Amino acid sequence: MNDQDLKRLIKIEEKLYEYAHDFGLDFHDIEWDIIPDQKMFEIMAYRIPGNISNWKYGRDYEKIRTMNENVYDGLPLEVVINSDPARAYLMKSNTIGQQVLVMAHVIGHVAFFTMNKYFEETRKDMIQLLDHANQRFQHYEQNFGIDELELIVDAGHALQLHSSPFDNDSEEIRKQRVFKMRKRQDHKINKSQFRDLLDTDDEDVVTMDINLYNQKLLRRIKQQTPIEPAGDLLRYVIDNSTKLEDWQKDVLEILRQEGRYFWPQIQTKYMNEGFATYWHEKLVHKLWEDKLLNNDDMAQFNYSNSLVKAMHSKSMNPYAIGCKMWTDIVDRWDKGQHGREYDNTTDSKEKENWNTKETGAGHKKMFEVLRSYTDWFFMQDFLTVELVHDMNMYVFVVKEGHDSIDLVRTKHDAAQIRDLIVNSFAHSQIPSIEIHSINYADSGVMYLKHNYSGAELQMKYCTETMKHLVDIWGRPVILDTVVQKKPVLIRLDTVGKLEVHELAVPPVDPLSGSGSSFSMVPDMTPVTLDISSLWKMKFPTLR
Repeated sequence: MNDQDLKRLIKIEEKLYEYAHDFGLDFHDIEWDIIPDQKMFEIMAYRIPGNISNWKYGRDYEKIRTMNENVYDGLPLEVVINSDPARAYLMKSNTIGQQVLVMAHVIGHVAFFTMNKYFEETRKDMIQLLDHANQRFQHYEQNFGIDELELIVDAGHALQLHSSPFDNDSEEIRKQRVFKMRKRQDHKINKSQFRDLLDTDDEDVVTMDINLYNQKLLRRIKQQTPIEPAGDLLRYVIDNSTKLEDWQKDVLEILRQEGRYFWPQIQTKYMNEGFATYWHEKLVHKLWEDKLLNNDDMAQFNYSNSLVKAMHSKSMNPYAIGCKMWTDIVDRWDKGQHGREYDNTTDSKEKENWNTKETGAGHKKMFEVLRSYTDWFFMQDFLTVELVHDMNMYVFVVKEGHDSIDLVRTKHDAAQIRDLIVNSFAHSQIPSIEIHSINYADSGVMYLKHNYSGAELQMKYCTETMKHLVDIWGRPVILDTVVQKKPVLIRLDTVGKLEVHELAVPPVDPLSGSGSSFSMVPDMTPVTLDISSLWKMKFPTLR
């Protein structure tokens, strides 16, 4: 990129901001860095500039570099950091058409960060936080060895996404809240005709009984931990583990904060990428209309944009699917194709031609949805059967012949595929797991409950994550979950011995709501299971 190209980009940047504000987008200031390709690969691998050192980032760097050099030729790469001002990175080797695409896309992302409520609690100093942590971690490596540091970092990475940025109450605050809800209040003596039914009408005695009850209640609450199911696994371990040293708690807390930073991005992946793609198309076409891009620029943009939105038989593309859904929302609300009257219309031709010409209502609805939705609700409310069919999002299976391999569509119809996709977005594929007790059956074992919603855990990752939890907790762990549609307890002790026990209690059916809930200390019926053969959760191939 030469000086002339840079001057063009500066002018284009100003126009992009002007267009975006005119369309109603609200966003923080953006700082841009134009960097070599290798530096871009490094930032993508490390996720945030200045992040701590870990073997996984080196692995990811090689993967990104190899894919970009051999597979994704021409696909524009972008990194934007949700800070204030936002930080965005452009590859020096990009053409003007690619740079413009990335810049407009970044503006869409930053608007999403600014306008969506789930990003309100996101730390804006994550780059500085990780940079300072990296310096401390280097001292930890010198003092305790790289192996000790890598073990604690791996444990933190395994558990860091089990922490919502909206779950900020400490255990002490939770106990105060529970005590306030359960304590008995002082009340006046009943002077009615039924007073003889009371044990006493002595107001001092009644008040003393209430105070005594509340004191005993408070003592029990202080002794119970956790007082409520704890979904922030790392925070609970950091606050209560007797094994961890201060430096290890520091490492885990930093990784917990990093997980909280990424949590809303994971919960809104399809909305966010689709929103940014929708707006980069509108903004770049406005540049073209105002003759700020030439034919070569637009040709490169169109080619790169086609790569961004390419659909694949073995995966779902959030850029393409999200953009199509936002476009459908804008189009339907601009035409009034929603509401009871429209939904109750049975004439297909009338529905197809329905247009109440409510120009502007589409973007108004878009911004309304943007502010308060996550992917799960977005898919529930706006992934229509028609969209599933139009985007050919059906399930395909591989069928091998003598001299060919074909992808054959299954018999699932569009409505079934829609339900499958919606269900797959429950918890954004991050299982909901909570700590219920650290003294299961008075045995000193931590008891965790998987809030089963129809998707079973992948056993390989489940058991490895339990190993990390045992390492930092220092005592055995039991997980209450569902395997092969049967309720089980998986127990892992401190020497790595794994046991699986089938429960006598049937699991709750997440669809019908029938069945019995798990008791706090369920009865266990021993059963022999080969862990290596347990069903591994895998969503069907979608296209």
